[in-house]
Amino acid sequence: MSVIVTNAKNRIAYAIVRSLGEKGIDVYTADFVPRSMCFTSRFSRGHFIYPSPFKDQDGFIDCIIENVHRLKARVLMPVFEETFLLSKYKDVVSPHVAMTIPDYDQVLTAHNKDRWMPLAGSLGIPVPRTFTVEELRDGGLKSSRPRFPVLIKPHQGGGAWGIAHIATERELRILLSGGTYMDRPWERFSVQEKITGTVHCVAMLFNHGQLKGHVVYKQLRDVPFTGGQATLRVSIDSAAAVAHLRRLLERLGWHGICQADFIVEEGTGIPYLIDINPRFWGSLVQGVASGVDFPYLVYRMARDGDVESVDGFKKGVVTRWVWGDLRTLPEALRCAGNKMGFLREYCRLFGPGVAFDDFCLKDPLPFFTFGLDFITKIVKQRTLHPRSHDSLEGIWE
Repeated sequence: MSVIVTNAKNRIAYAIVRSLGEKGIDVYTADFVPRSMCFTSRFSRGHFIYPSPFKDQDGFIDCIIENVHRLKARVLMPVFEETFLLSKYKDVVSPHVAMTIPDYDQVLTAHNKDRWMPLAGSLGIPVPRTFTVEELRDGGLKSSRPRFPVLIKPHQGGGAWGIAHIATERELRILLSGGTYMDRPWERFSVQEKITGTVHCVAMLFNHGQLKGHVVYKQLRDVPFTGGQATLRVSIDSAAAVAHLRRLLERLGWHGICQADFIVEEGTGIPYLIDINPRFWGSLVQGVASGVDFPYLVYRMARDGDVESVDGFKKGVVTRWVWGDLRTLPEALRCAGNKMGFLREYCRLFGPGVAFDDFCLKDPLPFFTFGLDFITKIVKQRTLHPRSHDSLEGIWE
């Protein structure tokens, strides 16, 4: 019995491949990037290249189905935004292979801030004050009176893509006077009051509206350093955030995996829901290390139809994305008060007791494969913060 894991270029897929491969499951990896880190993993029995799901959707679907039959795969585990495409064409793909993914309408609700934010508000879940660009133009700034600083955020997208920090009303007014933002229409963005606090993340697995397991963790360091993807985290309790996400996903009758970010406001302790990922997420290793093996649970749910619920998770577990943490090192060191103390702590986090997203001593090649690809992108794009191969700003409708 075998499984196909997509998006083999990234650490999320690597966490899945490692989890399943260590259990003796035959794992095949796939991507549209020839130099993908999972292709070099000892836990990948083989790999294939598919057309980009962002440029050739029909070709991608056809290639997946063809290789499902060629490899006699029973389970398909999509990883990133190709999950949305497979959800859209679930009726076409499901007769050939088992998947644990939400329906497409669920994806559209959870992936679009202009859809899930009103729903969250109706359920009593705190969300930051958010405005459309139309509301703030033509004198709307004075009547709406947003509290600065504010953030420009895309309705769809992940990580730190498209997010800008705006400190003053004058700065926002100048920005809104332009016809586009980042060469894209303003209709794709909104303006949100910035909540100051700590990021708590909640990840859950549901089987048709029934919660099967969850984990909570706090982001300790991010890339970019000002906020984005977590490079260092620790598992914690956050009962209010858990209750909020559970209530939202139960209302949607959720099926599959989902992760959400909350900012716990300084002073009040209120968790504000700021982002939802209706797919696997960057800090997937956190769940595995904390005792909730999401990859294996998702695999078994697809294979068997259901899994036993996982009650609780280990607290205080630290996980780290090594390549991401290396990227943020210069700025983190510059901002550290005690630089020698910071460096000692930074190096200590390479020791035992810390789980890594992208490095495994008994399977080192994927780590260096990713590094080679990343350095190649730096050279080609002439920036220390190159764009991913994936299109995180794609529109799904």
